[in-house]
Amino acid sequence: MLNIKNYIFLLGVYLVTTNHLTAQDSSNTTPGTLDQANFVPANITSQPDASVTINQDPRIKTLLDIKSKMEKDGEFSDRYKIQLYYGSLNKANEIVRSSKEAFQEWESSIQWETPNYKVWMGNFRTRLEADRALKEIRTKFPNAFIFKPEKK
Repeated sequence: MLNIKNYIFLLGVYLVTTNHLTAQDSSNTTPGTLDQANFVPANITSQPDASVTINQDPRIKTLLDIKSKMEKDGEFSDRYKIQLYYGSLNKANEIVRSSKEAFQEWESSIQWETPNYKVWMGNFRTRLEADRALKEIRTKFPNAFIFKPEKK
C-alpha cells in the first residue's frame, strides 16, 4: 500500500508531465498572422513537351530473334544431355530411329568421336529436368546416363 508521501509525489509528477505535454501541443503562431516578408514570389512557366526519336537498324530485330532462339536451344548456357549409346554407326542410326519414335518430345542426335558414335538425347536446363526424363528413358534404354557436354 502506498503511503501518503508516495501518493503525493506521484500526483505531482503526473500533473507536471501532463502540463508539459499540453504545452507542446500549442503553436506559437496563429494561422492568420503569417509573415509575408519571408515569402519570395515565383513565376512558374510550363515546360515545352519533349520528344525522342530513335533511329534503329531493322537488322537488330532479326539479330535479337536469332539470339533468343539460340538461348532457347541452349547454345549459350550449360545444359544437360542424356547419352543413349556409344558404338558403331549402324547401331547408332538404329538407336536414333527408335528413340525418336519412343520419345518424340526430345530431340535425338548422333555425335562422332573417334572411332565411335554417340547418341545424345534432349537439351535439359536443369539436372532435375534431366533426372525426370532419364527415369522415363531408362524404360527403353537401360544404359542411358546424364552428362554435361564440354564446350568446344
